[in-house]
Amino acid sequence: METLEILSRKIKTSHDLLSVVKTMKSLAAVNIRQYESAAGAMDEYNVVIENGWQVFFKNRPQSRKKKMSEQTIFLVIGSDQGMCGQFNENIMQYALEEANSAEMAHKEKIFWSAGERVRAGLEEEITIEEHYHLPSSPAAISDLIYEIVEKFALLHETKRIDTFHVFYNRLERVGTYSSTMVRVLPFDPQYGEEKRSQLWPNRCHPMIGGNHALFFKQLFKQHVFGTIYKAFSQSLASENGARLAAMQAAEKNILEMEEDLQGRFRETRQNTITDELLDIISGFEALSIA
Repeated sequence: METLEILSRKIKTSHDLLSVVKTMKSLAAVNIRQYESAAGAMDEYNVVIENGWQVFFKNRPQSRKKKMSEQTIFLVIGSDQGMCGQFNENIMQYALEEANSAEMAHKEKIFWSAGERVRAGLEEEITIEEHYHLPSSPAAISDLIYEIVEKFALLHETKRIDTFHVFYNRLERVGTYSSTMVRVLPFDPQYGEEKRSQLWPNRCHPMIGGNHALFFKQLFKQHVFGTIYKAFSQSLASENGARLAAMQAAEKNILEMEEDLQGRFRETRQNTITDELLDIISGFEALSIA
């Protein structure tokens, strides 16, 4: 039977745990807003990049098609920390299903990962060629993306790899997310033609004054940067959304457990008081008889 001391210690432990859970809820809520804001800012950045592609294709209508490699990069974004439900398991399963699909059957897949948890899970099934640690804040995303862009640009130039897919969880609403794949490169076959035929927003048509190859190289890097940056921002927002939902469920469970412990504590205390009163009455009656 649990004593009052044991129950009191359990109540204190549950109360301390509840404080930790509430703190984690607050941090997750703040992080969601930060990463959603970063993703929204990248939407405006990508509009500028799209305009840049329009300029490029209008000034370079006869781009020479180069023979590219059959290799493709699969970057899978997960989490470094736990307490976010099936966040990593869902994106791993989605990426592996896509890798084994008929559309990807002829491609040689090169897997990259971001996040310790997702790397550990993927390595049970496949080999990870490159791994990246997740940024700890929106401001740190840029440094990581530049590292990824430079690595891919090098492979693009040296090994003619032009296919790059990013897998991540996208926040739908707080607590729910969907596993998503975005093809960073190559563009759809009709993309260049669409850009050439698209009307420019004003009457002054832009022209490329410098070297076309240099313009393409810089635009290429910015396109990859913008697309991957948005994927990381949305993934980190959904991770914190999943963690917020997990902490809300934990808070509910702790409150229910605390209420149960308080009830058992009151019942045990009442029984203890009753037993003491009965002992006193029994003693008094024994003395009276004597």
